[in-house]
Amino acid sequence: MPAKTHWAGLDLIRLLPILVVVTYHYGVETATAGLYASKVLTSPAYGDLVHLSVFLMILLSGAGLGAKYAARPCRPAEYIRSRAAAIYPVFWLCFVPLFLYSDVWHRNNAAVPLWKLGLSLVGLDGYLQAYTPTFYKVGEWYLGCQVLLYCLFPLTLWAARTQRRRLGLGALAVLVWAAGPWLCPEGVDWFHTVWGEWPVFTLGILFGHLLGRRRAVIPAGLCLAVGVFCAAAGLPSYHSLSLLAGAVFWALFWLGQAALPAVTRVLTLLARDCYGVFLIHHVFITLVLLRFVRALGGGFLVWAAFWVVCVAGSFVLAGLARRIAAPLTKALRPKAAPVT
Repeated sequence: MPAKTHWAGLDLIRLLPILVVVTYHYGVETATAGLYASKVLTSPAYGDLVHLSVFLMILLSGAGLGAKYAARPCRPAEYIRSRAAAIYPVFWLCFVPLFLYSDVWHRNNAAVPLWKLGLSLVGLDGYLQAYTPTFYKVGEWYLGCQVLLYCLFPLTLWAARTQRRRLGLGALAVLVWAAGPWLCPEGVDWFHTVWGEWPVFTLGILFGHLLGRRRAVIPAGLCLAVGVFCAAAGLPSYHSLSLLAGAVFWALFWLGQAALPAVTRVLTLLARDCYGVFLIHHVFITLVLLRFVRALGGGFLVWAAFWVVCVAGSFVLAGLARRIAAPLTKALRPKAAPVT
């Protein structure tokens, strides 16, 4: 794929899962606070939709990297700088003020050893919060999981370079995917582990080699067929949802590619701030919006109005954060190779 190809379908895949996750957290937080509780947003079915959306985000991440490095070497220095530029400027901009306010000014988490701040600065604290106390503020488990997947990417890409290695990579990914939920230690949610997401990430890398190609219909159909079979067979929802996400990935991709130019421009505009929305929305809900919803009575109309505020405000704040962090993003981004 040409280095500068822009796929509107990927923008749609980036946008819709974020909207699902933001809406889910808004519904859960308002219900937990004793305000309006949406039966839809707090239902197991919507929880499955959230899981499917996260799988879409993992697939998208793998596909983006798979497409980028399909025909070029993955040089360590360039790769590390590009990932750091994509992740950390906006993350640090969100994390540092919250850390100063909560942990320095108000002395929260005073018992947490200061060295664990290093886990925060590389985005791992949300992922590790389930195992050890950290200074977690933003990013949730997903960010740390994504960082670890990025660390695994060069090796996974190497394994995908030749047919023989691809067969071995595919066999390992299928084994981890198939056996993981049963081998996962008691008390650990396989869905929230890096190894639970790695097979999906690997599938995304392979998807990245198929963007814009007609033969992508084959993996889309296989994902749909096997996903439906897993659901009908009563296997863990991890199996069916991860594969159904693969089919939805291609359906959304083709839908986005077929969109009118005006729709494409809107998708592009919104998609560039989805990562910032992911980082900001939960804090925005808990520290700001819940107070207004509670003060205004917390009824359905108030709840619905502030859902709009939640989505729109998160995008506005994410856009501001992206612009403020732009100089650091530019400094971290690898320099373009000279034209010869």
